[in-house]
Amino acid sequence: MSRFACGHTLQSMALQIRSAPKQSSARSLPGIARLAVVLEVFLGLGALFGGGALILAPDGQLLGMPVKLLAGSPFPSFLVPGIILFGLIGVAPLMAAAITLRRQALAPLAAVAVGLTLIGWVSVEMVVLAGLGSLAWTLYFVLGASIAAIGVGWWHSSTKNGNHKES
Repeated sequence: MSRFACGHTLQSMALQIRSAPKQSSARSLPGIARLAVVLEVFLGLGALFGGGALILAPDGQLLGMPVKLLAGSPFPSFLVPGIILFGLIGVAPLMAAAITLRRQALAPLAAVAVGLTLIGWVSVEMVVLAGLGSLAWTLYFVLGASIAAIGVGWWHSSTKNGNHKES
C-alpha cells in the first residue's frame, strides 16, 4: 500500500470518528461501559501508586521489593519499570475511562488496548522475574483478559447495533 493510500485511509478513519454524532451525556452509560470504567479506574489508580512508588524509590524500598529481583533483567533499578508502570498501566487506563465517560467511539477499542497492555506487562514481568508463582500476577492477568474481553464484547454489540458509541 502506498504512503498516500495509507495516509488517506487513516484520515478517513479519523474523520469518521470525529464526525460521528455525539450522544447526549444525559443518557446513562450501558452496564458494560460502566464495568469497563470501574475496572480501568481500579487498575489505573493502583498502577499510579505502584509506579509512583518505584519512581520515588527506584531501590524498591517503598514497596518492600529488593533490587535483586531484577537480577538478569536489563534494569539496574526499578526506575524504568516504574515509569512504564505509571504511564502504560496507570495513566492509559484512566484515559480509556475518560474516553468512555465522554462517550467516544473508540472507547471499546481503548478497553481492548488496556487489557492487552496489562496482559503484556504481566507476561513480561513473569519472564523477567522468572516465575509463574505469584497470585498477584494471576489476578492481574485475569483482570487484563477481562478488560480486553469486555472491550471486544462491547465493540461487537455496538457494531451489531450499527452504533460505535457505548452500547
